[in-house]
Amino acid sequence: MNRVDVNSLVGHWPFRCLYKNTFKDLKTEHIKNNIDYGYVASLNSIFYNDPFEGDEELNSIIAGSGYKHVLTINPLLPNFEYDIERGLEEFNIKGVRVYPTYHGYRLDNENFLRLCQLLKDYKLPLFLPFRMEDARLNYIIKPDNIPYYDMQAFLIEHTDNTIVLLTGYLGEILTFKDLINENPNCFFDTSGLKDGQFTIEKLLDSFAPEKIVYGSLYPLYTMKSTKLLIDRAKISDDSKNKILYDKIQQ
Repeated sequence: MNRVDVNSLVGHWPFRCLYKNTFKDLKTEHIKNNIDYGYVASLNSIFYNDPFEGDEELNSIIAGSGYKHVLTINPLLPNFEYDIERGLEEFNIKGVRVYPTYHGYRLDNENFLRLCQLLKDYKLPLFLPFRMEDARLNYIIKPDNIPYYDMQAFLIEHTDNTIVLLTGYLGEILTFKDLINENPNCFFDTSGLKDGQFTIEKLLDSFAPEKIVYGSLYPLYTMKSTKLLIDRAKISDDSKNKILYDKIQQ
């Protein structure tokens, strides 16, 4: 089974210096941590006026590597539907990543709901981050959190979408336990679970290992620290393998 990182990034972060943020750095860290490949998105695309320009850069970097291209979409921009079509045709994208807390819309936004319908039609997963990094580092831009009732309504109303929740804290994931379990195509990653001890063990009391996917949030987070959550967890090797393998495109 392929071991995969569903939450990896390449590019620049405008709020602090990242010393290892290239695709070569990402591949090196994956090799060190026994990860076969990743679903990778462009950090640059979050902040470009035209996110597609960042994805053109990313495609030229990862082409032929076996890594899965995740397209960044801001549904508030005109013609985002066309960008998805181009992403499929030109980049063979394997998912779409959104940033409502940075781009300034709620999950009941009309354009965002249209995006979700398109992703269902195209059978593309939606990668939805709760956050990008520790809120204590947000001093230039302070993105809002996704409101609880927005996330609740979104999960209730989109059981036909494949959804990958990223960088959620333990308490946030447990809050939505029933809704996540009720959707066979809803998963959450491990990148936000460094906020306590034995988080993987605690989650396996409420979720099957098939619901959990490994995500590093590299290069914003250190890959070794997120991988150790799984490597050091007191769980069976079978559960570890189920967390690490690629179930997004199954």
